[in-house]
Amino acid sequence: MDKFANCSVCGKLFETGNCRSVCHECIKQDMSDFDRIRDFLYNHPRAKVFEVSNNLDIPVPVIKRYLREGRLEIIEKNNRFLLCEKCGKPICSGTQCDDCHNQSPHDYKSFYNSNITQKKQTRISYAPLGK
Repeated sequence: MDKFANCSVCGKLFETGNCRSVCHECIKQDMSDFDRIRDFLYNHPRAKVFEVSNNLDIPVPVIKRYLREGRLEIIEKNNRFLLCEKCGKPICSGTQCDDCHNQSPHDYKSFYNSNITQKKQTRISYAPLGK
């Protein structure tokens, strides 16, 4: 059975083939915007976020989303535009600085290892009863 949903960007009703919340047209527009930004930065590698936004008529929040997704990176190490969501230190890309990312308890490796340790500690050994 076909599923339909409203696009989270434009609000248009569209058929969802999977868990997408964005229609095909908005995905194509997003890819086009990203390609335009990439091409602009190739020709203007030191351009600031607001220059890119003004020259390409792409909203700053869209550019910031690409930075958060790790699709773009800020060259300046001490920028004040993109900050770690945990500690507030300047970052070049993503959502967290390296320190916070390495300390994150939601890291799958630390979660997996801590679960194994807990399972070993709560394991009960059974010995067969002698008859």
